[in-house]
Amino acid sequence: MTHYNITKVGAEINNRFLEKRMTGTHWTSSHFAHKFLSLESAQKEASKHENVRILWVDPTDPCGWGEVHEDFQSTK
Repeated sequence: MTHYNITKVGAEINNRFLEKRMTGTHWTSSHFAHKFLSLESAQKEASKHENVRILWVDPTDPCGWGEVHEDFQSTK
């Protein structure tokens, strides 16, 4: 099933992915990244942050993942 991650452009590799906690949002590694189940929810959260990109992730897709363009149209 496809999910979406938010990444911070230019961040260190271990602090690149958005994690949502009860204490707020934090930047962390991909292992702890929040998995948004819809593009709409990822867009809403991404609009609250600067210098971010949305990635789609699908283990069943031959590519596995890709970037959602700035106009928020998936390249999948």
